Amino acid sequence: MHFSRRFGYNSVFTHSRTSGDRETSLAIMLDPEPKSYLARPDISAAQLVTWTDPHGFVKLTGHGISRETVLKLVALNKSFFQLPIEEKQRIAYPGGSKPQRGFSCLGSENSSNLYRKGLLNAVTSQHLRDAREHFDIGSPADPSYPNVWPSPTSLPGFQATMETTFDELQRVTTEIMSALETALALPPATFLSKMTPAGNASELRLLHYPAIPLREIQSGTVNRIWPHFDLGVITLLFQDGNCGGLEFEDRSSSSSRRCDGGSGGDNNKRFHRVECGDPLEMVVNVSETLQRWTNGRLPAGLHRVNPPPGLQAEVVPERFSVAYFAKADRDADVGALKEFVPDGEEAAYQSISAIDYHRQRLQSAY
Repeated sequence: MHFSRRFGYNSVFTHSRTSGDRETSLAIMLDPEPKSYLARPDISAAQLVTWTDPHGFVKLTGHGISRETVLKLVALNKSFFQLPIEEKQRIAYPGGSKPQRGFSCLGSENSSNLYRKGLLNAVTSQHLRDAREHFDIGSPADPSYPNVWPSPTSLPGFQATMETTFDELQRVTTEIMSALETALALPPATFLSKMTPAGNASELRLLHYPAIPLREIQSGTVNRIWPHFDLGVITLLFQDGNCGGLEFEDRSSSSSRRCDGGSGGDNNKRFHRVECGDPLEMVVNVSETLQRWTNGRLPAGLHRVNPPPGLQAEVVPERFSVAYFAKADRDADVGALKEFVPDGEEAAYQSISAIDYHRQRLQSAY
C-alpha cells in the first residue's frame, strides 16, 4: 500500500507499506527548510496519529534541528565511545532504579527484561543479553539528579553540545505533543501540563553498538537490542546513516507476541526494517506513558535492533544512534486520562506517579 498527499507549499506526507518480509518505510516529509513544520496551520496534525497505527512510529524531516547540529552530535557520539575505558568508568551509572546519568557499559542493561516484565506478558528467555553501551544525561536544570561529564580536556565542547541538543529536542517534543493534542481533539495542554520545563525528567542518550561477530548474534542469546518498549511518552531518534538494523513490529500481522528468537525465524515476518538513510531524519515512536495516558488508543511501538539486512561479512559493523526519551514530570500521574476512558468502563492503566512507574520498570532492566 502506498499513500501520498500534498498539504501546501512543498510539504508531502508519505506512507508506504509492503507485505511479507519486504522493507516498510513510513515518513512524513515536511518542509525541507530547517524550521518547524508543526507551527504551520496547513499541516494536518491528525496524520501523526494515523501513521503511528501500523507500527507505532513515524519518520520526520523539517523538524527544525539543523544538519550541522545533527552531524556535530553524531561526531561527538563516536568520540565519546573512543575515550579510554578508565575515563568512561569514572562517570559510570551504578545501576538500580534512579534515573540514568553517565556511562553504562556493554551488557549492563537488559532490554528483554523490559519487554518480559512490562506492558505485555511476553514469553522470552531470562538469559538474553544486549550488545550495546550508552551515555545518558537529563535536563541541565535538574537539581535532583545532576549530570556527570567526561573531562573537558578529554572531549572539548561535549557538555555544551549535549545541553544545547537537549533543549532543542525538548522544543520539538513540545510541538509534537501539541499536535497530538489537536489531532485527538483534547483541550490544550492535556499532555503538556504533565511535561513541564520546570519538571523536565526527559533524558538524552548516546548509543553505541560495537562491532560483533555475526555468529554471536546467531547463537540466539545475544542481540544488539532485544524487542522492547521505551518507558517515556515519545522517543526521538537519530541514526548515523552508516549501519541500519532498527525494526518495528508490524501490528497488523500475527497476534503472537513470542519474541525470543534471534535474527531469523517467524520474528522477521512480524517486524519491518526502518531505512537508515539521511542522518537528519528523525524517527519518532510512541512509548509506554503515552499508551497509558491514552488508555491504549496510541499503543507503544515494539522495536529492536538486528544486524543490517543482507549482511555478508562475518562481523556486524558498529552502529551509533542518539535517542531523546521525552518523559512525564516525575510527580505526574501516568494512569489513563479520563478523556480516553468510556463512561461506565474501568481504565486499563491505574494511577501511579511517573517516577514510581519509572523505578519499577528500570529495576527490571539491570
